Amino acid sequence: MSSKLKRVNYSIYLNPVNSLSDRYAVGIMQKWVNERKDMLDNPDDGLNLHNSLHMHKNIYLSGMFLHLLSPTLSAGLANSLGDDSIKMATLKQQLDACGLVVPMAPTQESGISREDLDSLRAAVDMTPLLGEIQSLRGELQQASEHQRQASEAHQHQLLQAAEREQALLQGQQNTQQELVETRQTLMSLCSELAESVAANIASADEIFAPEPVAPDPAASEAVAPAAVDPEVATPNDAVVTADFSELQQALTEEIRANNHKREIAELKALIKAQSQLIKTLSLNGTAEQAKAQPEEEADLTTTIASMQKVKKKGLW
Repeated sequence: MSSKLKRVNYSIYLNPVNSLSDRYAVGIMQKWVNERKDMLDNPDDGLNLHNSLHMHKNIYLSGMFLHLLSPTLSAGLANSLGDDSIKMATLKQQLDACGLVVPMAPTQESGISREDLDSLRAAVDMTPLLGEIQSLRGELQQASEHQRQASEAHQHQLLQAAEREQALLQGQQNTQQELVETRQTLMSLCSELAESVAANIASADEIFAPEPVAPDPAASEAVAPAAVDPEVATPNDAVVTADFSELQQALTEEIRANNHKREIAELKALIKAQSQLIKTLSLNGTAEQAKAQPEEEADLTTTIASMQKVKKKGLW
């Protein structure tokens, strides 16, 4: 052996039964032995075999460094061997326990200076991007304004629809009230017309009825002895009675004709007003008005039929 190299043989005694760290160390060493056997069988692993032979030297010298630095630190790390404990947190914990503090180098701020920002801004042309952002902002404003106008228009339409519905309801109520009043007026006119016809007929009978003449006593005494010839008096009385009857009949027929014409004119006016109301209801197009229209027409038909019955009874 050359005088430059010194061979050192050492033995360590491990207790894998009572110590978890020793048990973990035995497993690691057994793994290294198996790997070295595989390297010996493979001629291509010569370099790895050489490094593995010097690995024990590095392990021993590093442990010596830690022992010389702090025997407590070396013993603490030896007792901390394990799958879950081999990490930087364990090393830091052992250093803190031994009172050893490793100074940390100050971290440099990776900030960008003002000059770098100016140079980047000058190198990059932001005009297209700013223009596109401005365009998008304008489109968003237009969309918001359009949405606001659409919302206002929709609210206005709803208000108009509510007003139209209210006006239609009011018109329907007014129309119904007018129909009721028209029916009452029609019934009243029919009653008045019947009473007027009856009064006209009665007055005509009274006008053409012969007035009673009071007898003159002196004349009766003077005329009493004279005998009245029935052949001479009868024709004159018959002629006078016939003339009065014809005149009464002519006047009665004329009165009836006038009354009939007036009644027809009034009925035509009422029928025209009723038709106008029915037309108004049909234009409104509501179901309730369409339902009420036949009832009013039925009332009008009933009224006309009633008047015809009165006419048939001979009141006109």
